[in-house]
Amino acid sequence: MSQLYALALAVLISLTLSTVIVVVMIKPLRAVLQQLCPRSDGITFWMSFTTVMFYIAPLLFTLLFESTIIVPDLVNVVRTGLASSLLGSFAALLVVGYQISQARTVLR
Repeated sequence: MSQLYALALAVLISLTLSTVIVVVMIKPLRAVLQQLCPRSDGITFWMSFTTVMFYIAPLLFTLLFESTIIVPDLVNVVRTGLASSLLGSFAALLVVGYQISQARTVLR
C-alpha cells in the first residue's frame, strides 16, 4: 500500500469516527448549551466551535501518528488510524466536558 493511500485511509477513518461522535453528541450538547448560553447566537457559535473541534482533534492525532508507521500495510494503517482517532476524540471530549462542567459550576 502506498503512503498516499495509507494517509487517505487514515483520514477517512478519522472523519468517519468524528462524524459518528458529532451525530451522537449534537442533541445533548445543544440542550446543555441552551442552559448555559443566554442568547441563541452563543449557542450557534459554541455548537459550530465544538463540532469543528470534534473533527480537528482526531484528525490532528491521526496525522501525527500516521507518520510512525514504517510498513504501511492495511492492518497497520487501520489500527493506527483507529487508535489515533480514538485518542484524539477522547482528548476533544475531555476538553469539552471539562469546560462544560466548569461553566455549570459557575452558574450554580
